[in-house]
Formats: sequence, C-alpha cells, structure tokens
Amino acid sequence: MSRARWWLLGGVAGLVVVVAAGLWLWSSTNRSSTPEDAALAYVQALESGDADAVAATGIDVSDTALVAFAAATAFIEDSEVTTVRREDDDTSAVVAISFRLDGKTHTAQLTLGIVDDRWSVDATGLGTLTVETTIGSDVAIGDATVPAETAALLLPATYALAAAPETLLEGGSAALVLPGVKTTTTLDVVLRQEATAVAQAQLDTLLETCAAGGTEVPDGCGIRIPWGTEFREVDAIRYRIDTAPVIALTPAGFTAEGGVLVATVTGTAQNGEARTTTYRTDSWSVRGDLAFTADGLLLSVW
Repeated sequence: MSRARWWLLGGVAGLVVVVAAGLWLWSSTNRSSTPEDAALAYVQALESGDADAVAATGIDVSDTALVAFAAATAFIEDSEVTTVRREDDDTSAVVAISFRLDGKTHTAQLTLGIVDDRWSVDATGLGTLTVETTIGSDVAIGDATVPAETAALLLPATYALAAAPETLLEGGSAALVLPGVKTTTTLDVVLRQEATAVAQAQLDTLLETCAAGGTEVPDGCGIRIPWGTEFREVDAIRYRIDTAPVIALTPAGFTAEGGVLVATVTGTAQNGEARTTTYRTDSWSVRGDLAFTADGLLLSVW
C-alpha cells in the first residue's frame, strides 16, 4: 500500500476521532446527564462547600444565598440517591436522597427539570429560613445579609446567624437549613454600648438642625417657648444649646433628657413695642423611635 493511501486512512481515522469527540462534547453539554447524575452532582457540590460548584449545577439560586453558603459552619455529607422517578413527559423527575448534617441523617425529595438542555434541581433543593429578631430588621450570615421576619431561600447547610449590624447589636444563634423544609428561628438581640454612642452623635446632629433658628418653633424637637402671652408677632428666634440631652436607648425607641437650651425671641410685644426676651430651660428632653438597618441605626424624633 502506498504512503498516500496510509495517509488517507490515517486522516479518516483522525476525522472519526474528532467527530466522535465532538458528539460526546455536544451530548455532555446538553441532555446527556440523567436525573440521578444531576441530583448527585448537586448534593456533591453541597458537600464540597464550594458556592461556585453549586451554581455550576444549574440550580436557580440567589447571590445572597451563595455568599451565605460560603460562610456555612457545616455542610451535608454521606449523601446518596435512593430512588429516581421520571414523570410521563420525561421532562421532569423526582429524586429521593439521604444525607447527614450535624450528626443526623436526613432525607429529601428533589424535583428536577430540563433547563438549558440539561437536568437541573429546582427550588426543592433549597430550604426556607425565617429569622425573628427582638431588635433590628436584618440578620447577618457571614458577609450576607437577609431581612428578618422574611422567608429567605438558602442552600442546605448549617449557618451561624448574627444580629445586624454587628457593630451595634449583639446576638447569635445557629440554624439548620434542609431541602424543601421551612425553618423558623428566633434571634435574641441586645444593644451594644456602641449603639448608644452612635445614637447620641446622630441625635446631636438632629438637635443642631432644630437649633438653626427661624421665625417658628420647629416641630419634633421637644422645644416649647411660652412667648404667646408676651409677643404679638415674632420676627426671629435664636437658639443656643448649652447642654445636649443625654440619650437612653430601648429596643424600639429612645429618650433623651437633661438638656439645657436657651432661646432668644425678637419681635413685637402685645403692646405694639419692639421686644426681645430670652427663655431658658434646664430640662430640655426629646423622645423618638429607633430603627436598626443592616448598615446602622436611624432615629426619628417625635
């Protein structure tokens, strides 16, 4: 046989190999996986604790859930598929799994469907966690933040919960999130000393605005000036804060007492003459509401 023929045969064989490889690649990126394969890939990604590996399985999961998963304190282990049931239309399936988490054996049923030409686990692969807090509107899970009192979809794992913001609030607990299970837990939260300092600084800023002066007594500043019996008309009011009220916090609000405020009123007296009178109070106080967000706290003065 000539060299040319050997070259031709070799080229044909190479072409067959290339075509075969191309077909395998096409099928593996489309509907090559079975529901069992896809379910195993998902639970094995959960076992690895690798958020990127979980996302690569095709499950629809939020960025918040992935960030929280990266901070999980325990992951599932010893997972296995126990049964597989395909639906009649062959586009959905139910896969039963078992696994261990926190030293206990658990079971779950994962529903899978065809997404982008491959089998993927749907929301049954996630768990729902609702955290009720005594103070604050948010809960921290690692670098992630989820709203309190609201069901959050998370990946199966064990999570350490902390009050948010952690610089102002103290409180923590653990939560077990299982596939397809709704879990509710309570986070007991207390105020850190730093919260009082931050609130006092914010109140001082608000009261400086109250004391900016003008022709009317500002609302929501705890300022009362008995000028009505002495003045027919007020042209200007100037304030001087000698001592700011000292704040005291409660879980839902605050009081601030012991302030010293001086107000100088200029205008027309009841008899029609020009008049200037200075009023002073040594018991200036304000009250209001207190709200914590993921980033800090907000005061609203009554």
